[in-house]
Amino acid sequence: MNGSYELIKGLEYLKSVEKSSPDAANEFFRAKTESSQNEEAKSELLQSLNDDSIDVFSLFKEYVILGDSRALGFSHFGFLDYKRVFANGGDTISKSLEHIDKIKNLDPSYIYLCYGINDAGGSRWSTTDAYAADLLKIVQELQQAFPNAKIIVSSIIWISEGAQRNHPKWGRIYEFNPLCKQICLENGIAYADNDEICQILKADRLWSGDGVHLSQSFYHLWAKNLLLAAWEDGQS
Repeated sequence: MNGSYELIKGLEYLKSVEKSSPDAANEFFRAKTESSQNEEAKSELLQSLNDDSIDVFSLFKEYVILGDSRALGFSHFGFLDYKRVFANGGDTISKSLEHIDKIKNLDPSYIYLCYGINDAGGSRWSTTDAYAADLLKIVQELQQAFPNAKIIVSSIIWISEGAQRNHPKWGRIYEFNPLCKQICLENGIAYADNDEICQILKADRLWSGDGVHLSQSFYHLWAKNLLLAAWEDGQS
């Protein structure tokens, strides 16, 4: 999301996460949703994310998050409703389709796909092309099941150099991300590119002790990127 918000400010944000008024957050969100064509309201909302005057998690509305153990952190740390986070350790993107019936009960407007580490580390996808092709197929199936929802694909969050040395296959995430981004762009699929955040934060506060799972504070920036990808092209 280069240019969408100031990533450097994110470093300051990680050091001191400011709590804001839920009422203020709801006011901004209503301004956004009631008039998606209102560029002034959109600009004001984006600025509120820039200066962290809004609790980013209060802006997640009518959503579900699908993912693995790293995505599970959104509910584990209490940031988002656990009933809307369908994530388990070891899950790959192929698991996303198994949640369709449960997701239908929630009737989401946004579906965030936050997988990748197990996809790269497993043996199901021998090539990046095969993985990108399956990603596209899965997104299309989700679109058919939820025609009124917007699907957002999150790029795979990086791992530490130490984790990559211990588990070389996980290093394939750096091959998966560029092709998945290309597939999404070519097919009009929203893509949250987290590579720049990871580049900035890789030396400080990105991971927990194992170099794979994420620090609690990192979820605020990840959430920003997911929201900004969901709001692209003027969609509310």
